[in-house]
Amino acid sequence: MLSGTWKSGERKAGPDEPAHYSPTPRILVALVEDRPGVLNRVVSLFRRRGLNITSLDVAPTSRKGISRLTCVVDADGLDGVIRQLTKLIEVIDLRMTHDPDAIDAEQLLQELLPREAQADGVP
Repeated sequence: MLSGTWKSGERKAGPDEPAHYSPTPRILVALVEDRPGVLNRVVSLFRRRGLNITSLDVAPTSRKGISRLTCVVDADGLDGVIRQLTKLIEVIDLRMTHDPDAIDAEQLLQELLPREAQADGVP
């Protein structure tokens, strides 16, 4: 049983950080093969390290068989996860940004690009 004043949803500060510490959101954008089990492999890399994904979005791209995975993580020290992601065969490209406006841009792209492809007659 948990004790103390720590509330659910709050992160306890580590020994070397102030109590008000809030990590910068990191936005990972990956192009992945659209196959069963790929999302599970990617998310498991975060789970094994005890990292929380605050936002996850997967959408098809205009290229057949390729999906764009956008993942927002409030954590520092993602170097190990990034190294492991680049080793996955299904990950084609991986980018990371710290800019919160990039989240909106990525989600807009994911919504608009498939619509444009459908309008062009691409299923």
